[in-house]
Amino acid sequence: MPAVSKGDGMRGLAVFISDIRNCKSKEAEIKRINKELANIRSKFKGDKALDGYSKKKYVCKLLFIFLLGHDIDFGHMEAVNLLSSNKYTEKQIGYLFISVLVNSNSELIRLINNAIKNDLASRNPTFMNLALHCIANVGSREMAEAFAADVPRILVAGDTMDSVKQSAALCLLRLNRTSPDLVPMGEWTSRVVHLLNDQHLGVVTAATSLITTLAQKNPDDFKTSVSLAVARLSRIVTSVSIDLQDYTYYFVPAPWLSVKLLRLLQCYPPPEDAAIRSRLTECLEAILNKAQEPPKSKKVQHSNAKNAVLFEAISLIIHHDRWVPHRCFLVWSAEALLAVARWPSWLRSTQWTTRGTWTPSST
Repeated sequence: MPAVSKGDGMRGLAVFISDIRNCKSKEAEIKRINKELANIRSKFKGDKALDGYSKKKYVCKLLFIFLLGHDIDFGHMEAVNLLSSNKYTEKQIGYLFISVLVNSNSELIRLINNAIKNDLASRNPTFMNLALHCIANVGSREMAEAFAADVPRILVAGDTMDSVKQSAALCLLRLNRTSPDLVPMGEWTSRVVHLLNDQHLGVVTAATSLITTLAQKNPDDFKTSVSLAVARLSRIVTSVSIDLQDYTYYFVPAPWLSVKLLRLLQCYPPPEDAAIRSRLTECLEAILNKAQEPPKSKKVQHSNAKNAVLFEAISLIIHHDRWVPHRCFLVWSAEALLAVARWPSWLRSTQWTTRGTWTPSST
């Protein structure tokens, strides 16, 4: 996000919010709001053209009034005008107002779509992100009709920045949920699947959410994702903390991505390829072994992240057991769950007891 200069602070907005907070009664608040609404309306209708800063300030006040529970029936055109600004803060407020207050039946939707198309074509990653967020937040059928073809193209383009790829993947996920018939993935399928190999884990996490939803509806089209998901999961599970230090949460490497990958694998039966199946087995063994190790932190965030990965791994084991019964894995899962159940009492007593890792020969 671009740096915001001190000059971007809106003193008038701060004073208005302070006045509202200092109101002693609901009647006093309504009176102050009505006074402000009359002032804003007069400014918008006045003969003097408002600069971008003033429009931004007044649109912000309208947003604040709306969030207080009051209806807003003007200011929409001024918000749309802010979309054409080259200043980040002005464009951001315009998109925020539209996401919150403009419905899909608005007469302004065509102007909004034109502004979004310009920002998507600008190749400015900041403006592209704002536009993609707006599409996802509104998520209407009209938005899907207008941008269903553009968003996948941005997602798989080689020169798209990582932050924009993340936004594009989640935007496409939103459109697919609201209007799946308008989001054809045929020509983009293989390139979207290969985002699982992306070096940026944020892109991989967003892409995994998208692929999981698409695979649930059309599993055959995305079955090539299984091998890539197993390979990525293996790299996470076998990594040392320093390898994923930017994505390690309370000593658990990339827990959100691990959960999403395990959930994606539940869309399919066990891999037929022996090498892939063996690699997945090693991942599950590592997860179950780690579950029985003493916690590396007493904080609840550590246990929550660790257990989230464990529970999703057990769900995958149960899912695969429908095709290939694996008594050893089920027994091991039960042991891991028992270990989890015991840890809270050990946390309270702060006396750790180390269990040995399970091996097939021990059952």
